[in-house]
Amino acid sequence: MKKYLPIAIILLCFLLYKATNLGVRLSDTNIYFYTGYQLLQGKILYKDIFFTNFPLLPYLSSFYYLITGGNITLFFLTPIIEASIVGFLIYKIVYEQHKNLFIAIASCLIYLFSFIVLSTSDHQTGVFFASIVSILSYYFYLNKRFVLSGVFLGLALLTKAYFLPILLTFLTLFILERKWKELVSFLVGSGTAGIVIMLPTLIFAFPDFIKDVFEYSLTRSQGISKANIAWFFITHDFILFVLLLFSMITVRKNRFLGTLSIFGILFFLFYQDIYYLYLNFMIPFHALSFPEFYKSIQKHFGLQKAIIITVLVPFLIYNFITYNSRFRNLQKVETKLLSEVIKKENPKALYGVNDITPVLSHMSGVPLLNGIIDTNSNIYRKGILDSKKLTADAISQKAILVTHGYSYPVENGEVDVVDEIFDLEQVKKSCKLIKSVPVQMEGVENRLNLLRCD
Repeated sequence: MKKYLPIAIILLCFLLYKATNLGVRLSDTNIYFYTGYQLLQGKILYKDIFFTNFPLLPYLSSFYYLITGGNITLFFLTPIIEASIVGFLIYKIVYEQHKNLFIAIASCLIYLFSFIVLSTSDHQTGVFFASIVSILSYYFYLNKRFVLSGVFLGLALLTKAYFLPILLTFLTLFILERKWKELVSFLVGSGTAGIVIMLPTLIFAFPDFIKDVFEYSLTRSQGISKANIAWFFITHDFILFVLLLFSMITVRKNRFLGTLSIFGILFFLFYQDIYYLYLNFMIPFHALSFPEFYKSIQKHFGLQKAIIITVLVPFLIYNFITYNSRFRNLQKVETKLLSEVIKKENPKALYGVNDITPVLSHMSGVPLLNGIIDTNSNIYRKGILDSKKLTADAISQKAILVTHGYSYPVENGEVDVVDEIFDLEQVKKSCKLIKSVPVQMEGVENRLNLLRCD
């Protein structure tokens, strides 16, 4: 009771804080929700549904769809629960290693109340489930149960491929330490997990899988500037940045965490299309490096626990205040109002931005244009989808368009459509605005619009 009461209180506070602000947001979550729903309707991933990553997340989305009863708001609760599980696992690992309640609690707090976890746990993107299984992989690695370690690492990669640096870390350490038997056990575990999860795809949609995942994902163009991502991370999670540097500096002593940090930096530098969200693969392991950092500070500077707390707490409070004041309601949207408008208009199809249109389709019962779920702009740039053709199809089917826009009356700036997935000339001629709602977004856009095409 003494051991688990503190972590129970921390997790309860985190869950209550996040759960009291649940809502549907403009997010890739809505793509995964609808993809999970379509799989339950008998559609085949990759063959019937364009998808650009490995298949475990869609399968997991189907499971979450079932246990939430198809309620999209509850679906947004799942990443919060997943992040809480990661926090518990960090606490458990640190406590078992160091038998120190303060260090275990601090490590958990550094993770749960980091800015990146507070902000990205608003969305179900698979990163927190991948974090759970990657931490479990590390836990079994520490306990020398290498088959299970391989199984859970395989599940992490099959959820999010950009957890690859963790696999490279394991392989590097096995080879450098000449642990050949352990390496074979690890590979047997990960290979078994891979075969089991990939089997439906290998049987029913292997050519489509190759096309969607490798031909598209590995060659897509860069989105956000890496320099901007790095600076945002440093300024919003300085503690984690310090722990990253510490892990690299002490790589000889802390081989796993140091090697992972090095591979993480290399991945960030060389993978072309990276996003802030992707950094989540390292965050739990940075939190796990805190005990050694704490001991090193005490050894070299003789700082007492109280002094370290007074340094740590302000950073965590700053993370919380920054998130709470500027990001807590980011991208929240009134989907019920929009779905009622769509039902009243009763169009034959919906065509629009992928961060909300799939959910509006599910809520209103109006099918997506040509059954297309993912309308990411990169897909159009690659020539897989054609904005002119699909806009023409939407007009011919008298569809409703779902668009991002902006409205700044003081500056006389008002645009109904800013997305490159539409052919603006056709939209101007044949579609008119029927509903516009305000949404807080990261860029200049601040409206979500519905346009009726005739």
